[in-house]
Amino acid sequence: MTRKQFIRLSASAGGVGLAYPLLATAWPPTDFAPGPFRRFANSADYLRRKFREDVTDPATGLDRLALEKGAWRIYEELQGKECWCVVKARLFAFLCERMAIDVSPLDRFPAIACWKRWGRPLDPILRKRADEIDRTVCPAATEEVRRAWADGRFAMWHDFDHSAPDWDVIVPLGFGGLSARLDRYRRETPRWRALRITMDAMLSAIDRLAVQGDRTGCAREAAALRRLRRGAPRSAYDVLMFTWLYFFFSEHLDCMQVRSLSQIDALLRPYYEDDIRSGRTTEAEFREDFRCFIWQWGSIDNYWGQPLQLGGSREDGSTVFCRLSRIMLDVLDECALPTPKLQLKVGASTPEWVWDKAVDMARRHRSVVFMGEEGIFRAMKKRGYGDRDARLAAIWGCYEYGPRHSLNTTFGGGGGVNLLKPVEMMLASGIEYPTWESFRSAYLEHVRETLDRCMALSVERESHLEDINPGNVFTTAMEEALANGRDAFANGLPANNGTQVMAAGLGTAVDALLAVRELVYESRTLTLAELAGAMAANWRGHETLRTRMLRSRRKWGNNDAEANALGSAIAQTFGERVNGRSNGRGGRFEASGHAARLFIELGRQTGATPDGRLAGEEISKNLSPTMGVDVEGATALMETLAHLRPEDFPGDFPLDVMLHTSAASGRRGLEAMKSLIRVYHANGGAAIHFNVISVEELKAAQHDPGRYANLQVRVCGWNVRWNDLPPEEQSAYIRRAENMMR
Repeated sequence: MTRKQFIRLSASAGGVGLAYPLLATAWPPTDFAPGPFRRFANSADYLRRKFREDVTDPATGLDRLALEKGAWRIYEELQGKECWCVVKARLFAFLCERMAIDVSPLDRFPAIACWKRWGRPLDPILRKRADEIDRTVCPAATEEVRRAWADGRFAMWHDFDHSAPDWDVIVPLGFGGLSARLDRYRRETPRWRALRITMDAMLSAIDRLAVQGDRTGCAREAAALRRLRRGAPRSAYDVLMFTWLYFFFSEHLDCMQVRSLSQIDALLRPYYEDDIRSGRTTEAEFREDFRCFIWQWGSIDNYWGQPLQLGGSREDGSTVFCRLSRIMLDVLDECALPTPKLQLKVGASTPEWVWDKAVDMARRHRSVVFMGEEGIFRAMKKRGYGDRDARLAAIWGCYEYGPRHSLNTTFGGGGGVNLLKPVEMMLASGIEYPTWESFRSAYLEHVRETLDRCMALSVERESHLEDINPGNVFTTAMEEALANGRDAFANGLPANNGTQVMAAGLGTAVDALLAVRELVYESRTLTLAELAGAMAANWRGHETLRTRMLRSRRKWGNNDAEANALGSAIAQTFGERVNGRSNGRGGRFEASGHAARLFIELGRQTGATPDGRLAGEEISKNLSPTMGVDVEGATALMETLAHLRPEDFPGDFPLDVMLHTSAASGRRGLEAMKSLIRVYHANGGAAIHFNVISVEELKAAQHDPGRYANLQVRVCGWNVRWNDLPPEEQSAYIRRAENMMR
């Protein structure tokens, strides 16, 4: 597959979250050549290749492509004859009953034929369904979204990529317990019938896997599968197996992403300690179980990575971190995988050894984000949640947080707004703004109007989520949705049903606006019309002026008073316009400081801007500065962010920090990083993560990628290997690293 073939931009300008529309630079690595069935050098070879090729036993069922063809036949036969949720359940059952499987002595978790993350058998059917709904139910809204994507004003797509069950509730039940609970909520409705078909299919698949485990001599695996088929897990290994099974039923078969694997140290601790006391396992065996567990996601080709939370506090404020947490951190460190991406929940009760270990991992390119407990607690309280929900909030997605019993927010459904685009549009309009204040006021009004339009479109489109992709597996896991008879993802969890609107390019918008102020209203170097001409020419003929603007330090991230005030005004405008408004799913809108890949994708659709940026270049990501302009150091960056109100972005409040290796080395560097994290969290920040790199290292890796195969960088809420970034993104990182050294 070529890179171009892998790009999945849907015809409806946003498509379905199943085929995420922002994958212009993510393509499957090609370092694993397919091999004959069951021919692997060792366990490590098997795990590396498990989700890059089909490792299942062909005698047990159909491969991925045959499953896709079979699903199409069933869809064409049943569409229009039964309720769509029932049709989807029957498609799911077909996959469970006919997919090829295996349980290999080289692994501790099963294999299924639906291994390809970007080629799941039901994806094409759901894309077709989304296109039909868009075309017949909301054609005008769909066309408007397409145009907005095309001109870079905002992005919106059908997002089914942000859900997670309440693991603390469902793990003790096992699949047998989930089945029994479903029967207690029996209703003579199509939705309940769809859930019963889905549940029976999961049980059937577990039976098949257990039988295959018997055939291949994997007695331990087969026994765990049968225990979970009947009811509650007995051991830590059983819990890991349950997590694996639920994930693949939901994400790879039912096409609903699972964006949390639980607060896994807290969840596993009682099982692990009982295992050790009873002699069922040893620490060494658990380490191997956990290594195999995280390698499942290390091999899956999911560009965004898989979230995994450790730590946090209990209701009484005592720490969750324990001996088991240390073991897990050790294994994650040793494996050095870009994913799972570690979400470390830290606060006043966090032991010092956790800080030392995790910060050291972060400066060695491990995938770690530090989530501040107290900032999350305060934000959750302001969102109306009680003390318990606020204290025990789950971390999920990239670095979002919410009540663990109601994790069903959409992100792309609310849209991502390009805060830089109004500057370009205002200059191109030819309107004369006589004063800086009139220009600034008009800009903020543009932002309000864009947000209003974005949310109006979201309300119209999100009322049809269940008609596109009913969350049957997710609903079987959520008792509240079973009780109210609704789809758990669409509108079945009234404590949430949230929709986030993402802010993209805040930092670059500040930079561009201050450049307009300087060039037009202060120095009067150019008129607005002349500045507009320079932008239309992409700075050609104005190279000296562009250099002056690039080198200006009146930019977001340098603790410049004017930049701080302007950034605060934009953020406040954004938050006040978005937060608390009713969405299309019985929930509320929330503002998010997270931009995902929109800082790249919307940047491509944005012309040259007065801060010195060229047409098509990326814009700032999250709440961070434009790449390379924060030249006053990390302390100035922290002071800049302190001028924002976290309540303006209650969905998340993320910051990306780049440090030179010299600033992070040794004990002094470790303490400096810890201090930055604590200061940011004390100011209300929720999420902070690091790139600790040097210009020399990045240039060497760009020149000789073979020597740096394992070098990782933090893109946004996830890590990627350096060699998987396209050259233009690599160069952006190098530019920022060079600016740090100025």
